[in-house]
Amino acid sequence: MRTHNAALLMFGGMVCAASYFYATTNSADRVVRRRTRPAPSLQASLLAFGDVNLGRALGQKILHDAVQYPFEKFCEDSADIFFVNLESTLSEQHGETESPASNYIFTGPPLGAATLSGAGITCVATANNHAYDYGERAVLETIDNLDEANIAHIGSSRAPEHVFEPLWIEKNGIHFAFFAVTDIMNNGRMWRAHVASTDTAGLFPKIREAAAAADAVVVSVHGGDEYADIPSHRMEQFMHACVAQGAAVVLGHHPHVPYGIEEYGGRYIVSSLGNFVFHQPQNEWTQVSFGVEFQFSKIGRATTVSLIRVIPVAVGFQPAHISNASVRGKLLSRMRRYSTISLTQFQ
Repeated sequence: MRTHNAALLMFGGMVCAASYFYATTNSADRVVRRRTRPAPSLQASLLAFGDVNLGRALGQKILHDAVQYPFEKFCEDSADIFFVNLESTLSEQHGETESPASNYIFTGPPLGAATLSGAGITCVATANNHAYDYGERAVLETIDNLDEANIAHIGSSRAPEHVFEPLWIEKNGIHFAFFAVTDIMNNGRMWRAHVASTDTAGLFPKIREAAAAADAVVVSVHGGDEYADIPSHRMEQFMHACVAQGAAVVLGHHPHVPYGIEEYGGRYIVSSLGNFVFHQPQNEWTQVSFGVEFQFSKIGRATTVSLIRVIPVAVGFQPAHISNASVRGKLLSRMRRYSTISLTQFQ
């Protein structure tokens, strides 16, 4: 009898142990499955093109009821943020869009803000060498006109103490901090009170601060040598330094000709996006350029950036996508000379 009871006790213990093992193992499996389930990815895209000048003859066209004329041949509406460098102010000069004293002094009319908005452009840089062409009043009017058209802007400020503050944009759960600075100014002695410069003492602490809070930092840099065959060494060093401070993407403007794309420490530097809406027929490369589209992906607290499109464009009064195979091939060859990536994204 004792032997029989002992056997029953032993069997019962084995059943309990097996049940416990099954339960704990099954529970552990469930925990592991929960821990390895991938977190949802957040994504947002940035589309960027080069210099936009809505002054001179094009400004007259806009003033005479052709507000959407500059973008009648061009359409891009896939990106969450559409960014360009606004090379002209948007100010009221009583019908004047170019100074009678010099064609290097120009402004777009206030209606130019509607031109940008109608093209789907959502964000512009206002820090460039033409920002003070018509003085401080035009700088402040440009800010007002862009605000009225609901176009985000960075690079100039009403208050001097805010000139290096970033522009914050949130898209699809991803938080961007934008900066725009210029290394050059054509007119005005006191321009640094309202336009951000490449002063590293003012800029770099702000980039570091933003990088600690944002998912991605984007810096627009206006500088270098106009029409030069090679990028400016000084600007290359400055752009690398922006990445070292925390920028994920650096966009170059001012040379008016296209250069290339550099991948630098997992980040991207576009040394010059060339022209976009800018009529300069005197040079082959002032009439052809490209845009770029980046995708930002966020999982948890980590955000990565990838280049997903390089878009060749014929530029001038009315930019358009390039379909000519020969022109596209020449542009790609030029870009490859200045790029550190294979440019498989060239479309």
